[in-house]
Amino acid sequence: MLALAEVIDIRDSGTAAHSETVGRYAGAIARELGLPSDLVERVRFGGIVHDVGKIGIPDSVLRKPGRLSADDWTEMRRHPEIGARVLRGANLDDIGEWVLAHHERPDGRGYPHGLRGNDIPLEARILAVADSYEAMTSDRVYRPALTPEVAREELVSCAGTQFDTRVVEAFLAVLDREGTIAELGAVG
Repeated sequence: MLALAEVIDIRDSGTAAHSETVGRYAGAIARELGLPSDLVERVRFGGIVHDVGKIGIPDSVLRKPGRLSADDWTEMRRHPEIGARVLRGANLDDIGEWVLAHHERPDGRGYPHGLRGNDIPLEARILAVADSYEAMTSDRVYRPALTPEVAREELVSCAGTQFDTRVVEAFLAVLDREGTIAELGAVG
């Protein structure tokens, strides 16, 4: 699974850093929320493999330099379901459920099932914040990276709608205390 995650990162963004960083962030958030150490490690692993479903998404969509069309978005929104199937096939059913739900939103406007609030597993809500922050603070083919300050403001402004407020608060506490990605690597 780890090798597959690395291949997908390279295919998607040209670097293997995205999933590793999401894993570090997710583990740090889980630890901050007081989850048991074995669950913290599984959440960290879930962060690393959260995008394995992109293996089933065409390069023409993954690497598109401009805005995605409605058809492109339909295709891209399949990756959580594909990833969940891959993980379940590897007997990682719990992580598969988190990956399936990592694009759900507390306000019910996420995908693939439009889950709301606590119907979304906490671990998936953690993955959502970790993934979004890492994506916002990284260059993408369609836009340059946001500064950490702007990304933090975006998390705060979307807390309660797109992101779980408690998870955002935990992540911001970690960032305030630990700082950079390198420092987070030591705790995650």
